[in-house]
Amino acid sequence: MRFGVVLHLSGRKADWSSFVSFARKAEALGYDSVWITDHLMSPTGIPKAFEAWTVLSALSQVTSRIRLGTYVLCNQFRHPSMLARMVASLDKICEGRLDLGIGAGWFREEHLTFGLSWYPHSIRIERLGETLEAIRRLWTEDNVTYDGEYVHLRNATLDPKPTQKPHPPIWVGGGSLAILKTVARHGDGWIPSLPSSEQLSEGVSFIEKEMVSIGRQPERLQVAYGGSGCLIIAKDQGEVGKMRRSLLQSSGKSSNLSNCIIGTPDQCVERIKDYGEAGADMIVAGFYDFPLTKGLNLFAETVIPYFKGK
Repeated sequence: MRFGVVLHLSGRKADWSSFVSFARKAEALGYDSVWITDHLMSPTGIPKAFEAWTVLSALSQVTSRIRLGTYVLCNQFRHPSMLARMVASLDKICEGRLDLGIGAGWFREEHLTFGLSWYPHSIRIERLGETLEAIRRLWTEDNVTYDGEYVHLRNATLDPKPTQKPHPPIWVGGGSLAILKTVARHGDGWIPSLPSSEQLSEGVSFIEKEMVSIGRQPERLQVAYGGSGCLIIAKDQGEVGKMRRSLLQSSGKSSNLSNCIIGTPDQCVERIKDYGEAGADMIVAGFYDFPLTKGLNLFAETVIPYFKGK
């Protein structure tokens, strides 16, 4: 089991110095990866938001080992040919430490607020599929011509290519049936947001069957539990309960907390074991007490060793 940390780049807690210190601390503690969110405004309505690729690029220069990922980029924000070049360039700069997480986009208000076109779900899925086809070809081929419904390339070549071969891993975010089909056809990994262990297991089974039907190798699929900023860990149940009540009060989304990783170290281990049995080989989650590092430290001291020793 691998472990990644999510940094939320929007909202009241968003702060560059905290991003740097948290990423460096995660690297020193032995976490495998650090992932950043991608929004033009916070889903809570707060306008404060850092631009994702700028922050990720800067983090590549203040870390040296830990992998860097996007949880997850909105496909609507960047043209596929530009995104392909951005990923290839940063993969060179960070010496092959990059994972591309990308989704179809879900936050309608964000698009309308900042003048971006908002399409029906089916079209957003189609656009995502064409993006993934086009960027994969740009990373691995020369003189690419591509004629899709939404993406068009004419004898296009991307140079330099990414450091990782054949290319950086592509993680597709989301949980709809259409997204599962997109993972099966185009993804190297699946990273749904706050799935239950049952949902994760069912999704993995569906994706693997789809992969077999189109001639892809299901054993190569990577699967991650994706969690927002609701990972809570504390030494005693009283402190866990206090932090959980605070999270409920601040988020107002009690229905989602059942799929968060919350508890004492032993309880967190049991939750992660459930997700591992469901098919996850990586946990990617944001700590609720960010920018404090108490949870980050405790998790590294008590939870990660249990799984690394397996």
